[in-house]
Amino acid sequence: MNYPEERHLFSISEFSRACGVSRKTLIRMEEDGLLTPLKVNPKTGYRYYDAHNAAEVGQFLLMQKLGLSRSEIADYFYQRGDTGAFLKEQREKLALMQRVLEELEIRHDASRHFSFSFLDLPETVCYCVSRTVSSPQESEMFFYSAHQQSIIDGYRLNGTEPLFGLSDDEYRTGQEGDLKPRTVTACIPVIPAGSASDAPHLITFPAARAFSGLAYGDYTIIDEFCGRFWDEIDRRDLHPCGRTRFIGLLAPYVNKHTVPNEFCFRLAVPVENESRI
Repeated sequence: MNYPEERHLFSISEFSRACGVSRKTLIRMEEDGLLTPLKVNPKTGYRYYDAHNAAEVGQFLLMQKLGLSRSEIADYFYQRGDTGAFLKEQREKLALMQRVLEELEIRHDASRHFSFSFLDLPETVCYCVSRTVSSPQESEMFFYSAHQQSIIDGYRLNGTEPLFGLSDDEYRTGQEGDLKPRTVTACIPVIPAGSASDAPHLITFPAARAFSGLAYGDYTIIDEFCGRFWDEIDRRDLHPCGRTRFIGLLAPYVNKHTVPNEFCFRLAVPVENESRI
């Protein structure tokens, strides 16, 4: 990088004021190897900075605003150009944020009952148990029991991923009215202490690109929602390549302002291709 022959040097007071950070933050950045003053007086210890140092502080503040911790920022700077792992982690965070925003938006716009999109499902280890149920209410009670049992069995829950269900009919028929019994599997995301293959009830679901449908309302919309979901897959000529997940409890809706009997439901199925329709 080219610099003028004479560069103006700023005291730490001037520099911290210009960058909008405290002196303590500048010192900590220096201790973490994220900032090197252009000059340090060997006798007084006074630090002096230039405009290039201000750009370094700006990059640090940008990454903080993106939600990165100080240690994550330090890891990024020390990777010396090998940013593959860093990019993978940030893409996963972005996918999670996009998923949560979709869920919030459909509840905010309550008149729009259905929406469809593609999303990235992360690899997830789940505590899984199955049972035959005959109604949405019975399924809901079964999921509560499975969730409770996973805690009793000593598993550490993965709270950033939602509980989901699998069904022997892949949710190709709705759940409204008189429903014939179906076998459902409750999948509770957990963080295993060791190998998932060595623990009872644990199944690892691989990361996948999935087609997703969102619906907002009460139990009476589920029948239409399931039908619309599979109609949309046929219309887009998509090719499912995994089990269909039904997510009936989404974290943004677990609060005291949730309207009784009004929920956000999601169906997601891994697909081999992604339509541009």
